[in-house]
Amino acid sequence: MHRTLGIDLGTTNSVVAWMKNGTPEVIPNADGTYGTPSAVGITEDGGLLVGQEALHWLDRDAARVVSTVKRFMGRNFADEPVQAALARMGDAARGVSEGPDGGVLIRLGKHLYTPVQISAIILRRLKRDAEDRLGVAFDRTVITAPAYFGERQLAATREAGELAGLHVVRVLKEPTSAALAHGLAQPRDSEPATIVVYDLGGGTFDVSVLTSAPGFIDVMAVGGDNLLGGTDFDGNLAAYLKAQLPDDELQDYLPAPGDDAKLRQAAEQAKIRLSESRKTEVTVSPLGVGGITLEHSTAREAFEELISEAIDNTVRHTTAAVSRASQLPEDVDQVLLVGGSSSIPLVSERLAEVFGEQRLRSDIDPMRCVALGAAIQSALLDELDCADCHSTAPVDANACPGCDAPLTGVATVECPVCHVPAQEGSAACPVCSEDLSGLAAPSLEAAVVECSHCGQENPLTAMACDLCEELLAGHAGLKCPGCGLVNAPGLQACSYCDREFPVSTPMEVTALPFGVQLKDGTLRVLVEADERYPTDWHTKDFHITGNKGDMLEILLWEGSRQPARLNDFCAGHTHEIKEDISGTRPLVIRAKLNNDRLIDLEFRIDNGGWHTAQLNRHPLTNRFRTRVLSVHRDFATFVADWTHSLTAAEQTHLKQTEQTLRALLAGGSASGSLDSLLDDAERQLDRQKSVRWASALAQLYPMYVPGLMSEDEVETMRGHHVAIGAARKAGDLDRAHSIAHEILAIKERLGDHVYRAMSALASASQDRVSSVLRRRIVQAGEALTEAARQGDTARLDAATSRITELYQDVQQELSGQRAPERQAVLPEDATG
Repeated sequence: MHRTLGIDLGTTNSVVAWMKNGTPEVIPNADGTYGTPSAVGITEDGGLLVGQEALHWLDRDAARVVSTVKRFMGRNFADEPVQAALARMGDAARGVSEGPDGGVLIRLGKHLYTPVQISAIILRRLKRDAEDRLGVAFDRTVITAPAYFGERQLAATREAGELAGLHVVRVLKEPTSAALAHGLAQPRDSEPATIVVYDLGGGTFDVSVLTSAPGFIDVMAVGGDNLLGGTDFDGNLAAYLKAQLPDDELQDYLPAPGDDAKLRQAAEQAKIRLSESRKTEVTVSPLGVGGITLEHSTAREAFEELISEAIDNTVRHTTAAVSRASQLPEDVDQVLLVGGSSSIPLVSERLAEVFGEQRLRSDIDPMRCVALGAAIQSALLDELDCADCHSTAPVDANACPGCDAPLTGVATVECPVCHVPAQEGSAACPVCSEDLSGLAAPSLEAAVVECSHCGQENPLTAMACDLCEELLAGHAGLKCPGCGLVNAPGLQACSYCDREFPVSTPMEVTALPFGVQLKDGTLRVLVEADERYPTDWHTKDFHITGNKGDMLEILLWEGSRQPARLNDFCAGHTHEIKEDISGTRPLVIRAKLNNDRLIDLEFRIDNGGWHTAQLNRHPLTNRFRTRVLSVHRDFATFVADWTHSLTAAEQTHLKQTEQTLRALLAGGSASGSLDSLLDDAERQLDRQKSVRWASALAQLYPMYVPGLMSEDEVETMRGHHVAIGAARKAGDLDRAHSIAHEILAIKERLGDHVYRAMSALASASQDRVSSVLRRRIVQAGEALTEAARQGDTARLDAATSRITELYQDVQQELSGQRAPERQAVLPEDATG
């Protein structure tokens, strides 16, 4: 068994909790506070700052501090919401740029980081603080994410947790997590209730509509805006405060670095104070090159006017979600207020207008309830999902029984230069290439764990008390509200008195629909939004127009916009059509989502057998998706076309690369640079084509045109043919490619007329042309050989000219015999 952290990875603040003696408890950080600002900074001498210490650095050098990176997780730089967010960030946006894969890069000090890497730095610090505080190790986590996060954003959240050295057992929706925290306190005899979770955090707004009863939580609808939150309110108020500078000072105002950060900090504090009082005094100094001072008395009414439209927008999202759940506002029993910005009085006022003031509930700290719910979820899990083979394992397993993949976190080290975490034993840092080979993960300081039942002190590695055998803190499930027994993880009812717990693992729903891209570029939805998952199979009828050997491409997108490319790419699957078809044939596609939102895909062509694939969440940007599709198609086509002439070693190497590309399309991730991987794949295919071509030439030249070559050239070609064959058999592509280069150099020296003569004679000898043309080529070849034997230059030129003419006839005949090129085919609407 392994201890699991519940982590609320917030846009502005992050909170950590665990199960202590059957009850969720928030863990203070190293500063003794219960929330850690989601900020990272680098000092001038390269030191790492995380949390409050990073925010303190803002006044000294705002360019060396980054925050609110959660908004960029799993997104493309060119996405409209990203550009809109950057427009509201002021000076902080200058450090954000487009990465080579189309994603987002953030400059911090001397280096460029991805949002995943910044988040991993924060998560690793949260993990370390929790371990240092409690003296126990954590190697698993339940991380929360906004309900409206798409597939790529959820994948990025999971990737950040794994990079921080934690095995991510579940990514839980934030509103659902908050509902778990509230549900744990409800009475046993509570009636089923319709609950709205209104979650307005620092950077995202989420709403979920749930049905809740003791031992039951069912999510019916979700909605929100993952680029709307308290930081936007800070920005609005900061702009308002700046405009309050006296006209004479405003005319002379010359901005200085850090002004935006100072104004935002002042605005954030003013926002918090205005939730408690009607007016607050704001002072910001120094501002600008001249060091002017801003002093202003800010009223709550002025602040509410700045954010009124945004709050109204959250209420519209809320009522829309209630409507999609087939409910009316009067059907809602409770509205849970979650997230720091939900404490703004205007929020309660507007929600009370719709649902009534008596239904609003904020009795559990809005800042902590999400982390508490994540800890509760860890106690409810009765099995783990393997990310590699997608099989399940018991919660006490160290590795997957299906594929032996680890189901625990890994030891990590911190790069001494850029501070990005990496797995212990890594050769080099992925950001700055610093040598990491000599670094070891820090060891946890020895501690003891006291048994809550008998008081016995146990080693920190112990799962159960040595004296009374009770499960120790962090390894247990829920505490029974009736008899007080701390149960084992995964139980929905007490193992002693059989009393049902107030909460259970929630049934989640999809935030957005996903569907198939059609040949005309439009999207055909397979699974609608607000579908409970794991879902049932969703089946749609299509047709395809193609032939045996073509490549069927099934491209899945998440969203509802048209055309399909305007949505987020989920995953793709490429299939060589081996069915003996021609023209238009029926295609049936069906899909479902499992517990972890992985996509199970099945399809069949022309009523044939079912083909299956399981697709992960997809990390590729649209630009890379196109390139991966193209390279994979070239690989698959080459292997299919030349299987008969490839050696076993060549087929193994080619298929390994093809499978890597296929895995990328299915949602896998590259172990290194995607650019490098694709460049290497293209180079490998080009070299393989060159080797196969040169190998054939080395055999054909001495066989058909030895009279047009010197004895040295003939012997060299024969020797090269033997050598390149041995290299191909051994799988030594470098050696084979080197020999191929020498063969092609000889071909160039011999000239086009010799090549054409050889090609025509080979085609005639292999019966690839008509009998009439074959006789003409044989006669011309005999004349060519005789002229070369006698050294008659005039006759040799005439014979060469004749066979060159016949070569053109050969090409004309062969062009009519060539099989049609393999095409990429996409599904078409069966109703079209």
